[in-house]
Amino acid sequence: MRNKTSGFALVELMIAMIVAGIGILAVSWILILNQSSWKEGNAKLELQRDTYYAILRIEHELKPANLSDVVCHSSELVIDNNGKRFFLGSDGLHFQKSSSDSSELVVEGDTGTEFHVATSNDVVNINFTLVRGNLESFITTSVMPRN
Repeated sequence: MRNKTSGFALVELMIAMIVAGIGILAVSWILILNQSSWKEGNAKLELQRDTYYAILRIEHELKPANLSDVVCHSSELVIDNNGKRFFLGSDGLHFQKSSSDSSELVVEGDTGTEFHVATSNDVVNINFTLVRGNLESFITTSVMPRN
């Protein structure tokens, strides 16, 4: 009778397969976690970018305006006598070039999006909070229109 001492036993192979399976499961779990973290970070970045874009758009329209033509309501900014205005709609921040034109959506926002405008000492103060889902971005600025 011959004694075989080379090779792997069935139990050893099963243990090696279980250890390899646990390793593969751990690596895939880390990849899934990283992907969801990346998606959340990308959504936050997009929200901040859109908030900043809205403020830049408002500043672009507001700076060349005469301060005497600027009228501020709590959630509406009228820039001139022709009806050029920014206002908060049910779906986000809107811009209207004149009272006869239809409004265009500047940035899309969910319930909780806020737009507050006030004037003090020849300066227009703007507070804008953009909300999408459970994410929120807030920015405030002061603009001095030409006199």
